[in-house]
Amino acid sequence: MQILGKVAVITGGARGFGRQLAAAIVERGGRVVLGDVLEAEGADAARALNASRRGGGAPVAVFQRCDVTRAADLEALVARAVREFGGLDIMVNNAGVGGTMPWTDADHTSAARTIAINLTAPVEGTRLAVRHFMQTGRPGCVVNVASMMAFFPVEFGPVYGATKSGLVNFTAACATLAARAPPIRVNAVAPNFAATAMVDELARSLPPSGTKALGWDAILTVDEVVAQMIRCVEDESLAGDTIKILAGRPPLVHAGRKALDLGMATAAKL
Repeated sequence: MQILGKVAVITGGARGFGRQLAAAIVERGGRVVLGDVLEAEGADAARALNASRRGGGAPVAVFQRCDVTRAADLEALVARAVREFGGLDIMVNNAGVGGTMPWTDADHTSAARTIAINLTAPVEGTRLAVRHFMQTGRPGCVVNVASMMAFFPVEFGPVYGATKSGLVNFTAACATLAARAPPIRVNAVAPNFAATAMVDELARSLPPSGTKALGWDAILTVDEVVAQMIRCVEDESLAGDTIKILAGRPPLVHAGRKALDLGMATAAKL
């Protein structure tokens, strides 16, 4: 999908991957709706994107507070995209949390929150986007942000890893949506540790032996991850795929199984 003229909703858009992705989309001629609970940072991100316009003109970015654990907030982001920019073409489920460290010290609410933000919210965001694409008869793309912890277990993050494994499986199960006319593509990125605020917090909570074991000397840049998020949108050969991203290695499309086309996706009607 060519990004020029397209409209994207990005959760977790106030900083990190979300904010940098928004800049990349605007640079390519797209417009963005940023959702986040970080209101000051989100509003600042939208202002900066609008200030970057050459020659002024209509806004290219808006911010709206969004708690992704609230379905109504996600619905409001889609509605804002339609109201401000006339529709939705790209849904990016980027918001995420790492969970409490160590995970056994937390009560059930911590695990429930991690699952709600990292798995339930992307599923709901994808559902809302797919319904919009089907209702409007337009091609669409969804990008989910998973993690390399979906593929290798680590002792400090079993709940986090479970949510990301679930998200990879969910993405693969959406592969047959690309067989619709017009196509709807759902893909994911699975970065290893990258230079974000969440990873900084994790690094401070681990002993030196833990950071060494995890290869902390090879941290991805935010730009490396954003480049693969853009690829999920632009590369029309990707559908139901997850791109693994490790520092110092070429990105690799996960070779796992995807859903078989049983005709259910193409026959689905609202």
